[in-house]
Amino acid sequence: MLYAASLVTVTLVLTVLGVSALGPTAGELPVLALAIPALWLLPQSGVAGWLLLCGLGAYGAMLPEQPLALSISLFMMLPILIICTSAKGCWQLGALMVSIVLSMNVGLMALQGEGKLEGSISATLIQIAAIGVIWYAARCWRPIGGNTWWPLFAVFPLWLGGMEAAALVALCVTGLIAALQSLVKMQHQDWIPRLACVLPAIGFTTLVVLPQFSVANPILVSWLLVLGGGLLGESLLDDPEEEDE
Repeated sequence: MLYAASLVTVTLVLTVLGVSALGPTAGELPVLALAIPALWLLPQSGVAGWLLLCGLGAYGAMLPEQPLALSISLFMMLPILIICTSAKGCWQLGALMVSIVLSMNVGLMALQGEGKLEGSISATLIQIAAIGVIWYAARCWRPIGGNTWWPLFAVFPLWLGGMEAAALVALCVTGLIAALQSLVKMQHQDWIPRLACVLPAIGFTTLVVLPQFSVANPILVSWLLVLGGGLLGESLLDDPEEEDE
């Protein structure tokens, strides 16, 4: 249990470091920086690894086109997707969660269309689709016996090319995946749904707290409402169990 708690702590630290490292890059990450974590899983991970590679690549390609806060806030879709597909849930709860996310995202894209918020509607849609692919890849993924470590050597060209922040992001994402994989191998997969909610929240909070980042009010309000919806969904999922007891 102590080792599992240590892994959870590692995931929190890596999330903060990874988001902090995005500041110097201004969102302009080379595709290699986000491809390294997926390549680390290949070829043993099969289709799930390729889906993760496509999802991370599409998401990263849109980072320069979007406010960083908006890109990070979209990851709050992960706990909503988990709630919607939970065996303990119902279609009414899923519809409620989807309506919250849709209303918030449509509102942000409307502001982008009016020029009141940086970024573009097409970039937001691509990132939303990419996060959906990442979630599906994680859902289909199974623990791997032995990972191929050679892709990590690809951080050296990034480092030598003056892209130290991009190299740090690649290492943080890879370490995050490795820590989550270790939790599953240790039969502590019950931590994963909780971390799917906590890690995106920690990542966005890092943007709010650190002075080098700026978060537009509409993005902050949207994130808070989606976070509140996720917490509400979690509480409603637990209600049937309490009634059975």
